[in-house]
Amino acid sequence: MPKLELKNVSYSYSPGTPFEKKALQNISLSVEAGSITGIIGHTGSGKSTLVRMFNGLLSPNSGEVLLDGVDINADKKALASVMCRVGLVMQYPEYQLFDETVEKDISFGPKNMKLSEAEIDERVREAARFTGIPDEMLARSPFDLSGGQKRRVAIAGVLAMRPEVIVLDEPAAGLDPMGRKEILGGLVNYRDRTGAAIVIVSHNMEDMANYCDKIIVLKESREAFEGTLAEVFSRRAELEENGLDVPDTVKLADELRKKGIAISADVCTPDALAAELASILGYSGREGAKC
Repeated sequence: MPKLELKNVSYSYSPGTPFEKKALQNISLSVEAGSITGIIGHTGSGKSTLVRMFNGLLSPNSGEVLLDGVDINADKKALASVMCRVGLVMQYPEYQLFDETVEKDISFGPKNMKLSEAEIDERVREAARFTGIPDEMLARSPFDLSGGQKRRVAIAGVLAMRPEVIVLDEPAAGLDPMGRKEILGGLVNYRDRTGAAIVIVSHNMEDMANYCDKIIVLKESREAFEGTLAEVFSRRAELEENGLDVPDTVKLADELRKKGIAISADVCTPDALAAELASILGYSGREGAKC
């Protein structure tokens, strides 16, 4: 059974009025426990609306959103617990920080869960470790931090609730390569330690290739197609027609194939391409994982 599943979900803004806009049309998808799923699509394709469905922030006009097989919208009184189990990090979450110290900001969710002080403290420090926040930063005001540090605090506030599913809308937008690697790497570490499912919305195809197991492509409020990284990035022409791109590594691999070099179809990360070329050239060295 999938951890999270959408069945025939549709949603319109201002339904029944002259201003009605269809944001999602008959979307069905599944997210497995322990997986990292990417969602891509051109601006206006429905990505942000879709992720708000995952924890009940929006309810579909039709269709079901299932968490462990149970419709999260069937019992409105249970939605508070769903929001703890499915953590949602919206784009630029650092603008949502509000408390006087980093520690208090991270602890906001666990306090609302009515946990003991000892449990709250344990969760705050655990979430801080996952996001690379040192202990000495916990006493500082979040408003004195850099943009990247604020982003970590905001994500830590969600991780402190120990969600079973984490949904992130452009979690590394605007960060430098090191910042992207640290934040996304911390999320992978959280997944590895807890078995949580992670869903990432991003326009950055390098991030999709480096961290995701599966990609779902949206087009004009509908699901265009989905598949493994190799399956999705092999449809380069369709992606480009939809205003999307493929990783630079995939482009380079395509060019090498045109020159007669037999690069495997499932290569889409720099390490994978390096390992493939080393094998072709007869070198031994570090091995890279293919997609």
